[in-house]
Amino acid sequence: MSLNNFREGGLKEIFDALEETFRATDIDYYLIGAQARDIWYAKGGKISRQTKDIDFAVLVGSLADYQSVREYLKSHNSFVETKGNSFVMLTPDGIQVDIFPFGEIEIDDAVEIAGEGLTSIKVNGFKEVYQSGTEELETQTGHFFKVASLPAIVLLKLIAFDDRPEKRMKDALDIASILDHFFDLQADLIYEKHNDLFADDTITLAEISASVIGREIKQIVGGNATLLHRLINILEGHITLNEKSAFLRSMIGDSEATIENKIKLLQSMHTSLRATQ
Repeated sequence: MSLNNFREGGLKEIFDALEETFRATDIDYYLIGAQARDIWYAKGGKISRQTKDIDFAVLVGSLADYQSVREYLKSHNSFVETKGNSFVMLTPDGIQVDIFPFGEIEIDDAVEIAGEGLTSIKVNGFKEVYQSGTEELETQTGHFFKVASLPAIVLLKLIAFDDRPEKRMKDALDIASILDHFFDLQADLIYEKHNDLFADDTITLAEISASVIGREIKQIVGGNATLLHRLINILEGHITLNEKSAFLRSMIGDSEATIENKIKLLQSMHTSLRATQ
């Protein structure tokens, strides 16, 4: 299946199957990851790095609730389980769909299920994003889903990279892309709610974007001091490592940006997260 055919037809079929499943099992959910980013980019007329990645976060009260989602997808939509990752299912065409449970199923911000391969994941931030970091948007396939906001995507990707850096190098590049495009994509938000940042005429638009993302992340985190401190520490760690940070090096990718440029952006986010107000 070509990527164009996938985006035009295959993705709609997958979304149809998932929407049907979540409705039938009475499970609330929101879209995260690359497809969430792509929806925001498309809304702003931006072209994103094309991907088949499909990631949903599902709010469940028990392991049985989560298993009911997986069983419905298998019995009604011919999805199959994978041996390498118990949170992944494959569509009949072999497209990978990640379904991450959170909610009352969590123990110490982690979820562990029976299965093969990866059976335990951290879900720090999922609940906070669900409560304060989503917006209902129409997808290019005509579906209406709750979608993680761009700052929420940055939040989740920072944590995902920190949890499994050897597997999550793309997250750094995705965060860099969001920082690059954020001002154009969210100009109304920036001018309406963060106009004070323009008082400093030495600050760049990219740094303003990073500052706003930091502020929005802090609002999403709310009163979860532990999560806030973790995010602050993640940024501090990469800033301190400087060019030794694999995250910073991955943010550059094949662009002409420098480590110093990316550090300034992380510092702007860091300052917003540490702000007292």
